[in-house]
Amino acid sequence: MKSNKELTVHCGNPDDSFEKLKRLCESEAEKLCLKIEIGAKPIEIPFWTKDFPELICVGKFSKGENGCVKYELDFSESTL
Repeated sequence: MKSNKELTVHCGNPDDSFEKLKRLCESEAEKLCLKIEIGAKPIEIPFWTKDFPELICVGKFSKGENGCVKYELDFSESTL
């Protein structure tokens, strides 16, 4: 897996509804939680559309109290 600094997610298309893009981002974030390693410092991962890249959201990943990775998706920076 790429280092977390280089990690970006590409899903959906700019033509998709925002609701569909949200669902796709949630699905991809769930998969990432099982694959990435998080230290003490949280990381941010951008989620982009495929082909013509538009920012959908920024995923904020951190380690939860139980040691598992948790996330929050911030759609406020979207360029859609």
